Amino acid sequence: MKTRFGLIATLAVALIVGTSCASSIEGHPQPGLTPVDLDSLTTGGHEKEPTAFELRTLDSTRNVQFIEARRILNVLVHPFDVDSDLTHLGYVRLMADSFSMTVDGAFPKEYGPVADKLGLIAGAYSSRTNGSLRSSKKLIISVLRFPTDTAAKNAADEFDRITREQRERHTIPIDGYPDAHATSADGLTAISFQPHGPYVVITNAGLPEPGEARLADILKKAIGMQITQLDKQQPIPLDDLLDLPIDPGGIMRRAAPKAKDYSDPFMSLFEEDFGVFEPSGFLHFLRNPIEVRQQFERSGVDLVGNRAGTVYRSRDLAAAIQLQTALTRPGKDDQIMDPPPGLIDARCLKLDLPDPNRSYTSLCAVVYNRYVAVVISSTPQLSRVDRPLQERAAAQYSILVKSE
Repeated sequence: MKTRFGLIATLAVALIVGTSCASSIEGHPQPGLTPVDLDSLTTGGHEKEPTAFELRTLDSTRNVQFIEARRILNVLVHPFDVDSDLTHLGYVRLMADSFSMTVDGAFPKEYGPVADKLGLIAGAYSSRTNGSLRSSKKLIISVLRFPTDTAAKNAADEFDRITREQRERHTIPIDGYPDAHATSADGLTAISFQPHGPYVVITNAGLPEPGEARLADILKKAIGMQITQLDKQQPIPLDDLLDLPIDPGGIMRRAAPKAKDYSDPFMSLFEEDFGVFEPSGFLHFLRNPIEVRQQFERSGVDLVGNRAGTVYRSRDLAAAIQLQTALTRPGKDDQIMDPPPGLIDARCLKLDLPDPNRSYTSLCAVVYNRYVAVVISSTPQLSRVDRPLQERAAAQYSILVKSE
């Protein structure tokens, strides 16, 4: 069987032969990809036509706040940029109120009343570890936006007070940041609350062995990097957030919508992660972040649209193929799965461990033109075939083609 790259030469020969036998060539063959007959694809009950993306009207205020949360995630510092060992994916959260801030233990429930009282607007939270059980390291970085500088300062003060009340702690001085409110109870972990304009930068670091000087260095580096990033993005008034395009370049129209049969593996009440991201923002959700970011840069990825399917816009077809490879590179205990019938260039994986944020256990990536689309599934499978995943991938491919 020819590889997809070997098909380049085959297609070139076919074009030469075809040109000599006819005055025109129908279709638009893509170098490096096998031709696909859309009518032969099995898509099950999944939508296979492009659909417009609209914000849910159930809670319009919350939806606007989640727009700002996604913008904050775009400039949130990656833990692995503070410590290159921290590449193991942890929890990622987008926040718009006290509920989304404390659900699933992202922050202690005692922080909720402070968020309500001081008018939390939006926030983002990202965590990574080194993946080791014997010598564990972790880092959580979060940014919360409040209405005013004063509200942010008061929030930092209150979060610090509550943290100290929960367990006896002592202050860790952070050189250059006297307002960081950094404390530790055991020398193994430390947390800090640094106000910066209308924002509060929250960092939580953990080491395998006690070392307060090292903890202080980690917090200092994280705070400094995060303040630099925040200064690159000006807060936008909530009333003006809806003036931002919700589907730039039609990227969301190209992404698969939620399944009509509610078979999606994620259970998002508010669809807070549905929307447009910069590559730096969506990278927080991905495995192999250092490799994938390098491939984002090489492939010219400039936009990501996330619904039930995730679509990446790259520079061109060749770049998209390279990105697909990076996104589907199997880990040590992952399994390569069969592609959907009729889509032999799709790349599918069964993951060794469920994704911590969307709970999926398998994924498929398809390529069309300059776009890579990834769909996910959580159907238990013991074989190399995951029929629901294959149907999702086929439907997503159809959407990509028909979006042109």
